[in-house]
Order: sequence, then structure tokens, then C-alpha cells
Amino acid sequence: MTARPVCGLIYEDGANAQDILIRLVSGFRARGLLIAGTIQTERARPDRRHCDMMLENLATGELVRISEDRGPLASGCRLDRDAFARVEAAVRGTLESRPVLVIVNKFGKTEIEGGGLRGVIADAMERDIPVLVGVPVRNGAEWADFVGEHAEVATDETAVKRWIASAGVPAA
Repeated sequence: MTARPVCGLIYEDGANAQDILIRLVSGFRARGLLIAGTIQTERARPDRRHCDMMLENLATGELVRISEDRGPLASGCRLDRDAFARVEAAVRGTLESRPVLVIVNKFGKTEIEGGGLRGVIADAMERDIPVLVGVPVRNGAEWADFVGEHAEVATDETAVKRWIASAGVPAA
């Protein structure tokens, strides 16, 4: 039996999910395998309440700040939608190279609203490229509505690795 084309890593602890994805990316890179997608990192700023949110394009290694700098006392949403759209377009362009796997760090509010990396996920699925997506528990219903019967669910690293193997992706 082959795996469904997409797997949602369902999580409550974002830091743990991020660590799992980072370990997987490191393993794929150590083996010289081409992967696409994004990993989010944060950079602390001593003069700000919030850190800078950065997305790494996994195929190119490019880091792009996707948060707006709205001053030291700003609160609320800080997503720079234009920067995020540029990352999405760049990542979508890397699918032409036929990566072994696409990793999307988070199915978040922007994806729920129909934007963000939602198009990357759909394009990869259309190209039969396996996709692994981090999904916060709070977004599980919207995730299920988007992917429907096409997704498998994992809640830990062992389950993710089992899905990767069943999807025919070389082990990380």
C-alpha cells in the first residue's frame, strides 16, 4: 500500500514540531536529496517585543523576513503579506526541479484564508510530490476541509518517518 500524497504533522507544541521538521531537513540535506518548501525561524531583536519571523526556502537556502517591523510596542498580526507572497512564488518555482519531498512548516491562518503556501501544497500534490505539513491542532478542521481524504495524519516523528517511507521518499 502506498501512502497518501500528503501528511499533516498535527501538533500542540509548535517548538517540538519545528524541531522534528528541522531534523528531517538536516537528514535530507546530509544525503544530498533535493527538498522544497519552508521552515520558519525566529530572530530575537533586543529592541522589540516580538522577534523577526523568517522563512527559509528549503530548495535554495534563502531566508526571507516575513514579519513587518511596526515598532517596539506593536502588537497583533505582523505578517508581511507581500514578503510571504514572494516566498510562495519562489517555492512554487522550485517544484519544477522535482524535489523528493515538499515540507511546509505550518498550515496557518493565511492558508486557512486561501493564501500562503496553500497553492504550493496543491501544486505539489498535482505533481505527485509527497508533502509534509505542520498543522496546529487549532487548525485541524480547516486542514481536513482543504485536503480531505488525501491526507494522512502523524502526531510524532516516528509516524512521520513511517509515512515518508511509505510514500517512497528516500529516508532522511
